Amino acid sequence: MESSKPTTTTAVVPHTKQEIAQAIGNSGIADSILASFNKLATQGQLVFPKGYAVGNQLKLMYTNLSQAGNLAGVTDISIGEALTEAVIQGLEMDKKQCYFIKYGNKLQMFRSYYGDVAVAKRTGLVKDIRARVIYKGDEYEIDSDEYGEEIIVSHRTKLENRDSEIVGAYAWAECYDGRKRFCIMTWKEIQTNWSKSKSGGAVSKEFPQEMSKRTVIRRLVKMIFNTAPTDIGEETQALIGSYNRTTEDEYENAKTPKSDGVQNVVIDEESGEVVAKVPAK
Repeated sequence: MESSKPTTTTAVVPHTKQEIAQAIGNSGIADSILASFNKLATQGQLVFPKGYAVGNQLKLMYTNLSQAGNLAGVTDISIGEALTEAVIQGLEMDKKQCYFIKYGNKLQMFRSYYGDVAVAKRTGLVKDIRARVIYKGDEYEIDSDEYGEEIIVSHRTKLENRDSEIVGAYAWAECYDGRKRFCIMTWKEIQTNWSKSKSGGAVSKEFPQEMSKRTVIRRLVKMIFNTAPTDIGEETQALIGSYNRTTEDEYENAKTPKSDGVQNVVIDEESGEVVAKVPAK
C-alpha cells in the first residue's frame, strides 16, 4: 500500500534553562542554547520534529563531544549554535546522522549522508533518496524527463567494475507526486565540489565511493529544497533554513571563520569513526 506523506514537524514550547542545563550539565552552554532557541522562536523558526527527544539528544551530543575532547578551546556560543542546529534538524548522533568539528575557537555541526536523507524525508517532500556510483565499464543511459531535467534511464554494472576508475555518480529521490528527481555528476564535477570544502576533500579521497554518494545526495536535496513550493508551511521552511545554513558552513566561502591552525577531524561516513586529522588551511 502506498505510504502517506508524513507529518514532518511540530512547534514546541522552548525548553527552560533548567531543563537544558540538566541535559548537558553546563550552565554556560545552556545559556547559549537558550539564547539560540529564543532567537529562533522570535524569527518563527523554532520547531522540532514530531516525537524528537530534544533533551535526550542534547545530552547524547554533549556527552560525546566531552568524551572526544572536542569542547576544549571553543566558545560556548558556537557550541550552543551547533547543538541548536542539530536538534532543529532532528538529527540523531547515535544513528551517525551528524558529527562536530572544531575550526579554531568555533564548533560546527556537520551532517553525514544519513543525516541528509533523514532531513529530506522529515520535510515530507520526498519518500526516499538513494545513490549509486558509475564505474568505467558500466553501461548507462542518460536522458531528460518532461520537465527538462536529466534522468538515468538505465544502469548496468559488473562486480569487477568496482575496481575500475569512478566515472561519476547519481542520486535519485522518489517524490510523493510519483515523480523521480535525479542529480547526476561527473567525476570531475565531484572532485571540484570536494576541493571547495573546508577539509579540502581529505576524507573524500580516502572513501571516494561513499563520499561520491554523499555529494550527489546533498546536491539533490539542496535542489529539491530550493525549488520547493511556497506553501510548504513554516515548519518545513524552518527545517530547510537550518539545513541550508549548516550546508553553507562546510565550504570555504561560508561566512564562518576558517580554522586558526587547530587540526580538523576527518570522519568516515560509514563507521562514524575518526580516520584522520588534517591541518587547517
